[in-house]
Amino acid sequence: MKKIILSLLIFYSAKALTLDEAIDTALKNNKELSSYRQQIETAKLQLQADKSLYFPTLYANVSEKIYAKTPMTGIPNFPVSFKQSNKEYLSFNVGFNQPIYTGGFTESKIEVSKYNLKASEYLYKEKENQLKADVIKAYIDVFITSSLVEIYKKELQAVESIYKQAEGFFQAGLITKVDVLQSKVRLAEVKRNLQEAQGNYKIALSRLSQLLGEEIKDENFQPVNIEVKDLPDLDTLVETAYKNRKILDFYRESINQAEKIADIEKSAFFPKVFVQGDYIYTNQSPYLYPKGNFLLTVGASIEFQGKLPYYKVLQAKSNAQKIRYDLQDTKEKIKLEIKTAYENYITAKENYKVALESLDYAKEYFEMVKQQYENQLATNTDLLNAESSLTRAMESKEINYYNLIKSYIDIKKAIGEDLR
Repeated sequence: MKKIILSLLIFYSAKALTLDEAIDTALKNNKELSSYRQQIETAKLQLQADKSLYFPTLYANVSEKIYAKTPMTGIPNFPVSFKQSNKEYLSFNVGFNQPIYTGGFTESKIEVSKYNLKASEYLYKEKENQLKADVIKAYIDVFITSSLVEIYKKELQAVESIYKQAEGFFQAGLITKVDVLQSKVRLAEVKRNLQEAQGNYKIALSRLSQLLGEEIKDENFQPVNIEVKDLPDLDTLVETAYKNRKILDFYRESINQAEKIADIEKSAFFPKVFVQGDYIYTNQSPYLYPKGNFLLTVGASIEFQGKLPYYKVLQAKSNAQKIRYDLQDTKEKIKLEIKTAYENYITAKENYKVALESLDYAKEYFEMVKQQYENQLATNTDLLNAESSLTRAMESKEINYYNLIKSYIDIKKAIGEDLR
């Protein structure tokens, strides 16, 4: 099938809003997307913080202690005693504690932060592409409603012309008062349709403004060319989506994260080996020399509360399984999303083809009836019906034209393709 290039056209000025500008504005102003960006920054900081677990812990303590009475040590059976400690003394120590083995805690904690960062980035990309799709479709909706306003304006001109012509024929005695009233009723219907179309245009502007995060007034919009290409078969589209969709990558990274959290909880069952170095100074005892000294400690410790780590491990594994179910469920939803978008695309494509043919027929029919009416070979009702058919055909062409583009955008979004 040949490529179809659809151009969305509207009058525009040098200051016209472009689609790229609309997308950039939305990406900048959208509060939900800003929240996800901040979440990425938080994840980056958490990763840097966890990497510091490899470094030693530095500490320093200083204290001044004062007894109410000077502690004394007596010797049994001898009337002799000496000071056990000064009544007032200073204590100071500075040192470090370097973990040697943590049972996998440190490594797993860092891996958890890495997976969390990747998951946050994938989720941001998914939400970003969704916002792009929403902006593109809202931008197109502005063109749809604007085009319908122009169609009804042209219809209004045509019906006003028919009405004036009917009045002229009535004055000449060529038609009845009923024909004039019929034209007048049709004129009122067109005015009502025009007002409704103008209201829908304002709603479309409001929807676009909401997505962009700033007020978009009744301004000009620059045309945008969207190339609607041939699509592969449905199975290929689904396979592409499973590879490209960032929400699936988000769940995969979340599973890895949950499994590593289980490893963190397991580490509670393993001893923690450390090396500790201290410099200790105190003038507590008048008989203690030297008052300042260095101390090196190599030790191991293990600490856990009953079966708490065991259940924490089970909890983490259960959460990982839950995310696996979420992943499978999301895949099924994506598959249905693609099927729906694909069917909408096929339908829109056929509808647009039919709409083009119908428009050609409606134009030819209207011109024929108009000529016959001027020659008194067709009634006023025939002319109004022909005009109505032409308007409906033009309306159908515009709606199906834009629906085809929107369905194409839906497919591109569904398979995870970057929309810009």
